[in-house]
Amino acid sequence: PFEPWDGQNILGAKLLIKAFGKCTTDHISMAGPWLRFRGHLDNISNNCLIGAVNAFNMKTNFVKNQITGDYDGVPATQRKYKAAGIPTVVVGDHNYGEGSSREHAAMEPRHLGV
Repeated sequence: PFEPWDGQNILGAKLLIKAFGKCTTDHISMAGPWLRFRGHLDNISNNCLIGAVNAFNMKTNFVKNQITGDYDGVPATQRKYKAAGIPTVVVGDHNYGEGSSREHAAMEPRHLGV
């Protein structure tokens, strides 16, 4: 189980991605070949937000690591933040999380530490 929220404000968080335009569950957790991992949260989390368009460069699955300045995929960047104990947030534009795959769309970012 995930640790419950401690009720405190999140301080010092880094922005993982600011999604541009629609960011439905299909953008957060794409279907297709990824569905073979649906029973393994860590593996399917490698698909987390890879379909979301980054508002800062208009590319998918290409975000700036705010610690190193390097660009990488969303899941890889978030895994580095998580390993370093850095809290992160995701900002959605419209339709964030709307769709049919809500379970994975909610669990994947949480599993990765968002």
